[in-house]
Amino acid sequence: MPHAETATTKAVSFHGNILADKDISAIAIFRGMLVIGSDEAVGNKSNKNYIQLLKQENPHAYRTVNDILIYRGNKLDGKELDIEAIAAEDQYLYVIGSHSLARKRLKKSNSYTDNRLRLSNIKHESSRNQLFRLTLNDSNQINSREQVSLSALFNSDPVLSRFTNIPSKENGIDIEGLATKNGLLYLGFRGPVLRDGYVPVMQLKFEKPELSYQLLYVALEGRGIRDIAAVSDGFLILAGPVGDEAVSFQLLHWNGKDCIPGGAGRMKLLSEITRPDSGKAEGLALLSETTEAYSLIMIFDGLRKGAPVHYTIKK
Repeated sequence: MPHAETATTKAVSFHGNILADKDISAIAIFRGMLVIGSDEAVGNKSNKNYIQLLKQENPHAYRTVNDILIYRGNKLDGKELDIEAIAAEDQYLYVIGSHSLARKRLKKSNSYTDNRLRLSNIKHESSRNQLFRLTLNDSNQINSREQVSLSALFNSDPVLSRFTNIPSKENGIDIEGLATKNGLLYLGFRGPVLRDGYVPVMQLKFEKPELSYQLLYVALEGRGIRDIAAVSDGFLILAGPVGDEAVSFQLLHWNGKDCIPGGAGRMKLLSEITRPDSGKAEGLALLSETTEAYSLIMIFDGLRKGAPVHYTIKK
């Protein structure tokens, strides 16, 4: 890919009670406000999964105005929705869980026997397997709620079905990006990454996902998709590591077409992303777009209040 331009950055601040503030994993724009979500549940039982609305106070500061409970987990199905992406179009707000499996990390402080047990323990929580479509009333509370699971679709797909029993950080199914464009949803996969570095993007209609979906592919040089956002002539893709490998984060433009050889897909590297401290670039929200540049906010998992950064990036 051609050499990337250097982005212009400025720190942004989030004010108010930010829930699970070191685990912010999703961000979008809705009704002129930011919407953020976390991949960790909160509350006394650690089973409440919220999104939060933030209103702009000045060009680089936002404050919470609403906490919206999306899902209340339980011991049987799992406590976490594992919110990984949020998108909005027209009156609809979409929130998706990762649809992933997880293997526990090994701990140096544990005994050999305990670590052997941890290694063989794969966590499956059906609570993660949900896609919500919401409408909000004038008070920004939920007016209508619809939800579907995409697990059956993944299990029946000839490509994705090979990865449904693999933990996410080991190249299994892991949805981390979500965008909407012209009534269609675009799901960006952190994993699996296929041979030659191709990563699936699933296009579908919310109403009939099994009948409407198709898989498109983008080439990210071994990276997975960490988020995706619609722009006028395609999409912005935030790309990064599938697991814990030491590869850079990048922002790319994709024209929305299949990049498999013979297809009309085109990718352009816009910028390398310098992450603050040890944070992981996890979400992006497009603020505005001109003929010359994109203006967006990016958030970083693992850092307090998401360590939001405003980027101006040349097209």
